Amino acid sequence: MKIHLPNASFSKPVSHEPAAETASRDSVLGNWQLDQLLSTEGLEDQILRYQAAPVGTPQNADYLVHTPVDPKSEAAFSLLYREWQISQHISNPHLLPVLDIHLDKPPYFIVTPQLDGGSLRAVLRQRGQLDVYDTLWILRQAAQAVCALHTDGWSSPLLQPENMMIEPDGHLTLIAVGHARPFENETEIDSASQIYADTCRLAGLFLEMTNSPWPHEERLGENGSESSDLLREPSPSVTALLSEILNPRMPCDKNSVRILVERLVRLEIEFLPKSA
Repeated sequence: MKIHLPNASFSKPVSHEPAAETASRDSVLGNWQLDQLLSTEGLEDQILRYQAAPVGTPQNADYLVHTPVDPKSEAAFSLLYREWQISQHISNPHLLPVLDIHLDKPPYFIVTPQLDGGSLRAVLRQRGQLDVYDTLWILRQAAQAVCALHTDGWSSPLLQPENMMIEPDGHLTLIAVGHARPFENETEIDSASQIYADTCRLAGLFLEMTNSPWPHEERLGENGSESSDLLREPSPSVTALLSEILNPRMPCDKNSVRILVERLVRLEIEFLPKSA
């Protein structure tokens, strides 16, 4: 099953706006040859990201090396450390894995895959808004990433289109998880509040993807007939669920988003595009 985003164009490197700078040829960190310094839209400015390849194989520049702008910055080190820590405990297709680390002494860095595609922000900028099926597809994947974090005891404060990579087949990966906050040492009320906040962020993501409330006026296609099923009104079950997402109730627990994922899967099936 693939997402239908016919107007979105993707190319490597991933959503690196503005233009990249080429690193010097002798730039090496550990076992990694640095290629381009990449500026990733919307992410924190404490971390430099280089397109990189294993030393001796410059043709395989399919990786990203993340290293602090300031080698002495404790905040930047913490971001890298948490990203590695989470990747050690959670294996999920919608979270970016960490492949290599150097965190015992400077220069600190972690290595992740470089993904094809672009940020959800880039897709929304190009498309303006998404239809029902694509919105449900992306929202479900984002919720699965959040569910994995909740299950392992983390919240995810940066649920923003800039921090979600969409590959050409529609696969979503949540990045910049170094900003996640642990539930440990939190009271039950505080943990529930963080989960509640993440649910609200998913609701905000839905609103941003659709760019408006559900349409109530009839839309016509180019030939004057009713538009395709991709633009049809949501069923009562969709409306009811989205109302719950947009108005989450306390208390929330670690199963809240898991239940949301299960319901989104059922709705995706309901809104599967019909073959021509």
